Amino acid sequence: MHRFFIHSQDLDTEKGKAFLRENTAAHVKKVLRLREGDEILVSDGQGSAYVSVISCTGKDWVEANLKEALPGSREPKCKVVLAQSLIKGEKMDLVVQKCTELGVKKIFPMVTRRTVVNLTPQKASRKIERWSTIAREAAQQSHRDEVPFIGELSSLEDILAEKGEDTLCLFLWEQEEKGSLKEILKKSNSFKEFKELLIFIGPEGGFAPEEAELAEFHGAYPATLGPRILRTETAAIAALTMVLYELDDLGGYYE
Repeated sequence: MHRFFIHSQDLDTEKGKAFLRENTAAHVKKVLRLREGDEILVSDGQGSAYVSVISCTGKDWVEANLKEALPGSREPKCKVVLAQSLIKGEKMDLVVQKCTELGVKKIFPMVTRRTVVNLTPQKASRKIERWSTIAREAAQQSHRDEVPFIGELSSLEDILAEKGEDTLCLFLWEQEEKGSLKEILKKSNSFKEFKELLIFIGPEGGFAPEEAELAEFHGAYPATLGPRILRTETAAIAALTMVLYELDDLGGYYE
């Protein structure tokens, strides 16, 4: 069954109606060629999802009757947040897409000392809009109940300073010698009790030593992903996969 995300104001639970508009409506009618009586899944991207039946269509809209709410959730129990250093070309698009499919809650594009990408405020705004669209499409494709939030472009210092007290931070650094991410996750059984888990991924040139010191000062756990140096986009996907597996979110069935 096809799933579609709609704006919360287009989901009227009191009247039992959902409205799909513009591009989404065009996709329903012209690409999928769905008609009145066909069932679809609609979600507001904030956790509410319903089996619905198309009741009527217009030039640029589709109306559906809500049939039943979907029980359970496909979202990880722990909110996993990714602070990803800006990377060149379409690599950031890949990180947003794949991490959305895996279950990330939020993504913060980050500027670090070795970041080589320079974005003006106008370009940053357009990029964030693009990444939000990619996240929405990836969440829809992977049948998630929520669309990840793409935050404003931030510095490492600001993200560390603004993290909550109930947030566990993992700072992935290739020069770390004390322990691997695998070891930290296995030893820290209590990490499952945190409400939020924040993963820091560096740029192509890696984090600077002083940034690692700053992160550790703010309570982050420095960790390495293993003996091989991964590209930054690969590191983000690998780290998120490992964390969600240890959280018992990947590799099984959702309840």
